[in-house]
Amino acid sequence: VHVAFGVASEAFTTGIGQLFSALESQARPLIERSQFIAREIASVFEHALLSGEMTSADLFDVDYRPIAGTSPQQFSNRALNQLERSLTPLQEKLKASDPAIVFCCAVDRNGYLPVHNVEYSKPQRADDPIWNAANCRNKRIFDDRAGLTCARSTQPYLIHAYRRDMGGGKFVVLKEYVAPITVNGRHWGGFRCAYEI
Repeated sequence: VHVAFGVASEAFTTGIGQLFSALESQARPLIERSQFIAREIASVFEHALLSGEMTSADLFDVDYRPIAGTSPQQFSNRALNQLERSLTPLQEKLKASDPAIVFCCAVDRNGYLPVHNVEYSKPQRADDPIWNAANCRNKRIFDDRAGLTCARSTQPYLIHAYRRDMGGGKFVVLKEYVAPITVNGRHWGGFRCAYEI
């Protein structure tokens, strides 16, 4: 739900401002955590570019190649191997630091999630798309409204709640704290950190 207020009294505007301020103060530690990891990821990417481990064309590659025999469909791109090496340690360290974190992962600006947490990155089972949907969430493109909102936001932070589709009609309601990932001044995507409501 997106809300916009038209003409309102000063008391109403003041009250709404105070409410948003209180909510932001309460969420500030989780906002800052996501922003910190987003900066760490950007730094790792920038180092990989500087050292020649990958090129900018690799990092920003949007030629997603379908991985045969996967359902739901998984994809690779030119940066996938490097992303698996660089993102996994950062994401797993953060997830292990707080049992309340359901997942934390980086997505590019198109919702491509190359590297998920280890527990959601199991090898797919043949002919079991429902199990795969819940357990094999890496290398997927999440281009639904929630996924693209996270991927394309360039605001300093984003907080939103949504229903996570786990396959087979199962949904989990999550609240996410998202921060943009900017590499050498260019928006790559976003870092998503989710908690169950």
